[in-house]
Amino acid sequence: MACPIFRGMFDDASLFPPASLPMADAVAGHLRHQAAWYREMSGPFVCADTKITELSATLTAAGVAELDLALVLPGGAMGLDAAVDGAFADPRLRLRAVELPAAACESITTAVADVAAALDRTPLAGAAAFIEVPAGEFTTAAARAVDDHRYLAKVRTGGTTAEAFPDDQTLANCLVTLTQARLAFKCTAGLHHAVRHRAADTGFEHHGFLNVLLAVAAAVDDASREQVAAELADRDAARVSAKISKLDAETVSAVRSLFVSFGTCSTDEPINDLVTLGLVSKD
Repeated sequence: MACPIFRGMFDDASLFPPASLPMADAVAGHLRHQAAWYREMSGPFVCADTKITELSATLTAAGVAELDLALVLPGGAMGLDAAVDGAFADPRLRLRAVELPAAACESITTAVADVAAALDRTPLAGAAAFIEVPAGEFTTAAARAVDDHRYLAKVRTGGTTAEAFPDDQTLANCLVTLTQARLAFKCTAGLHHAVRHRAADTGFEHHGFLNVLLAVAAAVDDASREQVAAELADRDAARVSAKISKLDAETVSAVRSLFVSFGTCSTDEPINDLVTLGLVSKD
């Protein structure tokens, strides 16, 4: 049974590293997630603008009638119009979100404003828009620049290098800033498992998605930045899962209104972790 705190949390980013699945395998996996007992926890299919034509061809080959799409533009706002037009050209693709980074710039607020202006000019037919800003640069001004246009934030929590993973205090500062601004956000990359851990194959320090949930809960409760960072650093799976279980309905609602989802390259991994921890079950 799906717990409300995990509803719609896992965006299917299986096309992206480290999974980097072929399109046919990624679509087949997504269809499996959407039909599984945990389907309420499964979010949209995340696809880069450069692969939309391939996605459409795969849907035709597989006989897929419709698919919820989160469209990612790694190159930024320059290709926004063409990318959105390409998604709308296939009626089977239901555009749920558009995600694009703010360009590297001396002023992050200027970079965010430029992306927001491009989004303002582009009809999105109700799709959410996420603007990615490096965790260490999510200042109050940057958050306000995103929120002024009623867009959402995107926070990178990992990647293919150690430097891509923000440390505890950097991420904590970011989460506090977003919470104080009441700015909803999604995370991307690195949240492979439920609890904080060091990956055996790379040695990278990974944040746990349960830790992030608890860190946001602490920020909502006006905890100090050091306390928020301590939630991110906790490696005790039993303690972390127990804290999640004790969150009341009001806190769950507040946390999920802010932390809306994260992209995972393997939906099976977080689901298996939650089952192992006793936080969800098939029954």
